[in-house]
Amino acid sequence: MKWIRPNTITGSVAQGAKYFRRKDIEDKIWHELQKGNSVLFLAPRRVGKSSIISYMADNPADGFCCKYEDIESDSSIQDFYKRLIRMSLDSLTKYGKVKKGISGWWNSWTIESIGKDNVGIVKAEVDHRKEFKNLLGELKKNEEKVALFLDEFPDVILKLSKNNEAEQLLEDVRHLCHDDQFKGTFTLVLLGSVGLAHIVKQVTGRSHKINQLHKEHLPSLERTKAEDFLDFLLQGATMKLGSNEREYLLNKVGNYIPFYIQLLIEECDDSLYMEQREKLTCIDIDKAYASLLKKNEHFQDWDERLSKYFSEKYRFLHQVLTQCARKGSISLLDILDIGVKYGNDLYWKADIDDILVADGYITADEDNYTFISPLMRDWWKLRHP
Repeated sequence: MKWIRPNTITGSVAQGAKYFRRKDIEDKIWHELQKGNSVLFLAPRRVGKSSIISYMADNPADGFCCKYEDIESDSSIQDFYKRLIRMSLDSLTKYGKVKKGISGWWNSWTIESIGKDNVGIVKAEVDHRKEFKNLLGELKKNEEKVALFLDEFPDVILKLSKNNEAEQLLEDVRHLCHDDQFKGTFTLVLLGSVGLAHIVKQVTGRSHKINQLHKEHLPSLERTKAEDFLDFLLQGATMKLGSNEREYLLNKVGNYIPFYIQLLIEECDDSLYMEQREKLTCIDIDKAYASLLKKNEHFQDWDERLSKYFSEKYRFLHQVLTQCARKGSISLLDILDIGVKYGNDLYWKADIDDILVADGYITADEDNYTFISPLMRDWWKLRHP
């Protein structure tokens, strides 16, 4: 039997035929960009924000030249602005506007290479920060509209905090996104896997430096969308799900986060493939769920990121999650008790909301918190008994 796998992707950005469109979110972001507003795209991890932004960059609204990149490797302001220059030129080149778009500015640079979709440029001892602002002036003259989509921006802020450049970059971004001089010419969409507001507050002591950005939130899938997503994944696949099994699988995942739906679908498919059996049962789903919990590579990163980014708060956050997993939920009063125990009796609520809720570990229901994913909850309980 020729086995056709589901249309899943769990290890990288979903592109092309792998991308399940979230047009409502795309339209909201384009609406803000068309008004000249830069956007802070907020979402818990693994909900699909990078895939949405990548698609938007490849399919821009009329008049926009766009580029998407993961900028996690940038470790200085010079790196950041060098990237913005290259991304801007790449986007103009892609749409055949490079000569018009940079006119006289272009002549002050040495062209290393020109490809179909990118430009290689060099200039000795250049101040990339200053040159980028000069480039924006040229874009303004030629009425070009460039939108750059920057993934993992919080990681860059943390790196720059080590060489005391983070506040300068945040101030620059505030200026670029707020100054009427650049409105209609240049916009940014910033996103990342770590709560940006908390990182900014951690680095600068306050969070107002990102308040000028329009905030757009990406929720989990609604039930009808989750069913459409399941159809999208299984179209043409060998594995077959009856209506009862479909409902059982979605209820098992809970909150309808695309990443977790795909993880469970892949595990079920692997199991049926080994037996060369097409029809999935509820027993198969339970077995696949149990099997996933033993695979640390899908969940370990969630634990490691807390210790990496919030080492001074890790014991507090760890204990909150452990108690929440063990009991199924945790109350505000219980969290306060843990905060007092670990010397966090002032900022415990803000830390919960800005870290654990913002990054998709837990969700609030009035005065109680539960894990956003049953899979994450059950893995955490096994890993941290």
